[in-house]
Amino acid sequence: MSLSYLFHRRHCLFLLLVLLGKAGTQVQAQQELSGRSVRQLEDMVASNKVFDQGHSGFVLYDLDYQTYLYGHHADRRFVPASNVKLLTFFLANRFLGHQTPALFYQEYQDHFEVWGSGYPLLMHPSFATYDEAGPWIASRQKPLVLHFPRGEGQSVPRYGAGWSWDDYNDGYVFERSTFPIYGNRLFLDLSPVDAEGRQLLLGAPVSIAGALRQEQGQQARIRRSEFGNDFTVSPDFLERSRFPVQRSLHLSPRLIGNELAATYPQQRISVGQQPYPDPTTSNSLEVSLPDTVFRKLLLESDNFLAEQLLLQVAAKRYRQPRVEELLKYAVDSLLPSLGIEGVRWADGSGLSRYNLFTPRHLVRLLMALDQEVGRDRLLTLLPKGGISGTLANRFADKPEPYVWAKTGSLSGVVCVSGYLHTRRGKWLTFSFMHNNFVGSSRSYYDEMEKILGWCYENL
Repeated sequence: MSLSYLFHRRHCLFLLLVLLGKAGTQVQAQQELSGRSVRQLEDMVASNKVFDQGHSGFVLYDLDYQTYLYGHHADRRFVPASNVKLLTFFLANRFLGHQTPALFYQEYQDHFEVWGSGYPLLMHPSFATYDEAGPWIASRQKPLVLHFPRGEGQSVPRYGAGWSWDDYNDGYVFERSTFPIYGNRLFLDLSPVDAEGRQLLLGAPVSIAGALRQEQGQQARIRRSEFGNDFTVSPDFLERSRFPVQRSLHLSPRLIGNELAATYPQQRISVGQQPYPDPTTSNSLEVSLPDTVFRKLLLESDNFLAEQLLLQVAAKRYRQPRVEELLKYAVDSLLPSLGIEGVRWADGSGLSRYNLFTPRHLVRLLMALDQEVGRDRLLTLLPKGGISGTLANRFADKPEPYVWAKTGSLSGVVCVSGYLHTRRGKWLTFSFMHNNFVGSSRSYYDEMEKILGWCYENL
C-alpha cells in the first residue's frame, strides 16, 4: 500500500470528522438558545408586569428537533380553557380519522331500532351537504324507533363536569346529546330586504323559531327558560347588525323525535328507552367525517362539535356513550405515551374548570400532532394569525403569517398554544397559559404578540 494512498485516506477521514464536527455544532446551536436570548426572554416573560397580575406559564420548543428552548413555570398546572380542543382533536383524528359511526341499528321485519352515537351533522345547517345520516333515515322503508336509554354508560348528562349551570342562556354553551339535531341550537337570521323593504325572520327549528315572543321591558336581547324552549326577545331584537343569532336548545327525546318526524314526514318515527344492544347484534352506519368538521372545531372553537366528537370517539370505541371511561383511558394509557402525565381532563370543549394541564403538556401534544397529523394538513385546520378563525385579529404585526395556534378563554383565563415559523425558517412550538387575572385579556394578547414577534425576528 503506497504512502500517497495512506495520506489520501487519512486526509479524507480528517475532512469527514471535521464536517461531522461542524454538523454537530450546527445541530447543537439549533437546539439551544444563547445566553443573551435567554436573558431577553426572561425580561419579556418572567419579569412581565402584565403577567404578574395573575398566574402565567410559557414554554418554547424547537419543533423539528423536539427540544426545549425556554420555559417559565412550564410545569405548573393551569386551566387550559379551549386549548382542550387540541386533545379532543387528537383523539378524534386517531380513533375516527375521516370515518365515524352516525348511528347504531337493528333491522327487523317490520321496523328499525335505532340508537344515537353523538353524530353532530344531522340537520346541522352548516353541514347540510355533508350529513349522511339524514339521507339514510329518509330512505328507510320501515318505521324507526329512536332509543334514548337512561343510566350510567347509556346516556350523557346535558352538561359536562365543571360547567357553569347558568350558561344555558348564552350563545356558546350547547347541551350534549347522543342524537343531536340542528347542532343542538336555535338558528335565527334575517332575510335580504325585498323590493318593498321588508325582511323576514328565518329560523330553525321552525317550530321554535316561529314561537318567539316579544317581551316589553326585557333587557336581554333573547332569553330562554332553563328547562324549556320558550324564547322571549327584546323590543329591538330585529336590529339587522346583530344577526345571525344562535342559542342553545333544551333537548328531550320528544323534541328530537318530533323534529325528525317533521323533517322526514314520509317516515314513521317514534321514541323508546331500550338500552344499547350488544355490539355483536347491531349494525353501525359508518359515514364520512371531513376536515371541514375539524376545521370548524379548531378555527371557530366550536364547543358543540368538541363535545359531540368526544361522544363519537366513545361510540366508536365502546358502542356506547361512555365518555368518562374514554377520558380515563386517555389519561391513564394514551397520553403518558406522549410524555403527558399527571393531568386532569374533564370534557371535550374546555368549558370545565376541572381541566388541568401544564404548558409543557400542551407542547408535547403539539409535537405529537405535528408527527401524527402532518404539518401541512394541521396548519389548514388551526387559526392563522392575522388571517383566520379566533386569531383573525391577532399576531398580524409581521409581513407574513407566523403564528398558527389554538386559543382558549374563560373569565380570568386566556391560553394560546401552537406553532411559530420564524423569519429564518425555523419551526417552533409554544404554549402560553394565563390564569387568575381580573379584567380584559387584551393586555395579555398584546404582551404575547411582543414575545412571539421577538421570537419570529430573532430565533
